[in-house]
Amino acid sequence: MNRLQRKFPILLLAAGIAGGMFVAGCSSKDVRQETVATVNGDEIKGTELRESLGVPAGVFAVVDIPVERKKEALDQLVAVRLLAQEGRSRGIDNTPEYKEILQRNDQLVRIKALMSKEIEGKLKVTGEEIKAEIAKVKEANQGISDADAAMRAVKSVSGSRIQKIQEDMIAAAKKETAATVDPKAVTRIGKEENLPDNVVLASAGDEKILYGDVKKILRGLSPGGDAPGQPDLSKNPVLVGNILERELTMRSLAAYAKKQGVDGSEGYKSIHREMERFVLRSMVAENLAAKNIEVTDKEIEAAYAEHSATMVRDGKKIPLAMVKEQIRAALRNEKGKKVIDAYITELRKKAKITVNDAVLPKV
Repeated sequence: MNRLQRKFPILLLAAGIAGGMFVAGCSSKDVRQETVATVNGDEIKGTELRESLGVPAGVFAVVDIPVERKKEALDQLVAVRLLAQEGRSRGIDNTPEYKEILQRNDQLVRIKALMSKEIEGKLKVTGEEIKAEIAKVKEANQGISDADAAMRAVKSVSGSRIQKIQEDMIAAAKKETAATVDPKAVTRIGKEENLPDNVVLASAGDEKILYGDVKKILRGLSPGGDAPGQPDLSKNPVLVGNILERELTMRSLAAYAKKQGVDGSEGYKSIHREMERFVLRSMVAENLAAKNIEVTDKEIEAAYAEHSATMVRDGKKIPLAMVKEQIRAALRNEKGKKVIDAYITELRKKAKITVNDAVLPKV
């Protein structure tokens, strides 16, 4: 569970803010709201399928991506729905752990809702630009598939524009909330033996970032940091500065989003539902993967032998003892994925799933 709690914010940011926001084609609000599939009555809209294909907020169509690739993406969305529904049937959505994760990540939902709103109003990419870039990609990468060429072209054309929108949003948020770091307080780190946890290092609006907040974050990033002989990361001004910058950005964005009326909007509700599904899916998957999955020494030895050609460093073979636990973890992950895939297959057999094939080309 701790692994899930650490992992979720990073994944949500990666998916919604810090990257992977690529677009193509022309906008079509009707298609965005059309149902492309249902899973036990739970609808998957065109905008969600577009987002899974890399389109932020589903603003633009991706007509140059083949239908088969869209079906693959839709299949993954169906799997998420099935596991999330299974999580609810098990009562996971009523557990303290689940509720705590939702509450702790609410600011991320708010920020992503604000980013989607900004993209809808500011991102402009024409179909002609995408087609021209696809031609360039194909010329430079002979044999590349149409789907991969389209995705790469979309990234090339829209990447810098997404970054500019994000940078402008962060700048506006920091200005609006008067986000500042106290350099004098930061310089005390590492110099004073016992700097109090209640020292304010930075602020954004009414939000204060205390030295104790930073220490808690650093402990979460390095659970073994308090072990004897390990360096105290909270005494490192550079690391503290990096954490401060991240936290200041996040808190100023969350406060700015609230001022912009994001809370309670349809965009906020949609992203909150997405987050709920992610958490439910992850908790069910971790539970399945943790059950009765053992890796024997014999299996580890077999995997080591199979990949012996890669087990070399500086011209010498790496001893099994040095990589044994890494191999064990890899095999556990592999077995866990097979268990989860098999479980999803069984859920599919019992589920009522419909796909609107007529909509897919227009998504």
